[in-house]
Amino acid sequence: MVMNDVSVYIDKNLRYDESLCLYDKYPEFHSCQFISNTSNHLYNAIRNVLHNLGLDSDNYGTENWNPLGDIINPGNKVVIKPNLVLHCNGKSPNIDAVVTNAAVIKPIIDYTLLALKDSGEIVIADAPQANADFEKIVQRNGLEKLVSSYKNCGISISLIDLRKNKYIGGFDTGIRQELLGDPKGYILCDLAEKSFLNHIDNMDKLYGSDYDRKFIVGQHTNHHNYLFSKTVLDADVVINIPKMKTHRKAGVTLNSKNMVGANGDKNYLAHFRVGSGKQGGDEFPNEMVLPGIIHYKWVRYASDHILIKNTKLSRRIYRLLNLPFAGLHLLYKIITGTDYYIGHGDWYGNDTVWRMCLDLNQILLYCDNQGLIHDFPQRKYFCLVDGIIAGESDGPLHPKEKNVGYLACGFNPFLVDYICAYHMGFDPLKIPVIKNAMLSPVFSYDINDINVLCVDNNKVIDYRNVNMRFCAQDNWKGHIER
Repeated sequence: MVMNDVSVYIDKNLRYDESLCLYDKYPEFHSCQFISNTSNHLYNAIRNVLHNLGLDSDNYGTENWNPLGDIINPGNKVVIKPNLVLHCNGKSPNIDAVVTNAAVIKPIIDYTLLALKDSGEIVIADAPQANADFEKIVQRNGLEKLVSSYKNCGISISLIDLRKNKYIGGFDTGIRQELLGDPKGYILCDLAEKSFLNHIDNMDKLYGSDYDRKFIVGQHTNHHNYLFSKTVLDADVVINIPKMKTHRKAGVTLNSKNMVGANGDKNYLAHFRVGSGKQGGDEFPNEMVLPGIIHYKWVRYASDHILIKNTKLSRRIYRLLNLPFAGLHLLYKIITGTDYYIGHGDWYGNDTVWRMCLDLNQILLYCDNQGLIHDFPQRKYFCLVDGIIAGESDGPLHPKEKNVGYLACGFNPFLVDYICAYHMGFDPLKIPVIKNAMLSPVFSYDINDINVLCVDNNKVIDYRNVNMRFCAQDNWKGHIER
């Protein structure tokens, strides 16, 4: 197991196997009855990307091959963390470009079972966006069907929505309701001076993901609190399986950004600071055309004085008062030629969200199951990026599908993110969450020490020759491409 190794596998002909048919007659599964009659090309690709990372290389091709055996021991609790952010892509129920597909998760479950040797536990868990329908997500991406297929495997495999609350009916029309959440509860983790948010200016301008800004400001005044999943912190091993996408606030969403789903209450997460740079914020640039300014002022007022009340009446009042402002969006589009005005921290100048992402990764890697931070890793970690059908343009919630047949795996999330962003056609050092992970003494790594085995259409190539030319989100165009 080499921390600086990254394995990449590319085959543009790869597609998700909707039937979730099982594996070919691989020798390592000699004792298992679940064998497919036809070849599963995606399963084979994932098997290859694991093998190319050098996992248990001495036993490859024999019945003893156990690729995840170096990080998973019998009796371990393994948490698989996919990206299950939303149940739709705009108005479409096709979420292949939005969430991790079950066909990518399946081989990881199988090799985890192989390493556990009939003793241990597997939990598949995520905290989607607050307005997401979890049941629809796991139906549409095949995960519900997949987990059900393992009910007689002899080891507990559970699927958990980690959210403490959600919005019924959408952010601006529905109201917040409590959920059962993590069955093990949550740990309040205070990173204190270790937080990447520590010592930034204008902490009183923080905005989370709810309308009550007093709450998020309170969680990051004289401390830096996150409400982390106890299920995740109890894990011996975390396997991160993000979706490869562009992102409005972070530029890209890969391994580092995917840890947002390990926090139970989104309002602990600082997404931006309200206002422009001149106003002490990073929500939007200093310059904005008049319709955008008027609309922004209305949104700020509505959020702070109407929507914050979280009642059905407040939502009705908002919908009524919002009618004359709805036309501003169309006017903005006519003036600027773009359908999406800059606001809510959705641009390349966001200096807050990367700090929150790196804080969550600190907790995952270095906090014990009581929330106390240490100087050495507290659990083992592995990641596999699902880029079979990736998302470009208006990611992460409304991306365009990009069929690139891409997989990448490794033990260092930041190195894997660096390579993935590079292959997307971006300069990783222009993406704050990747650049600052590299510069920080907490996650410091030297890109010159990286060892990448890149296989494209069954040929080993120089990873530096790959450019999949992803289209950046509108407010990042011209700022992160290489």
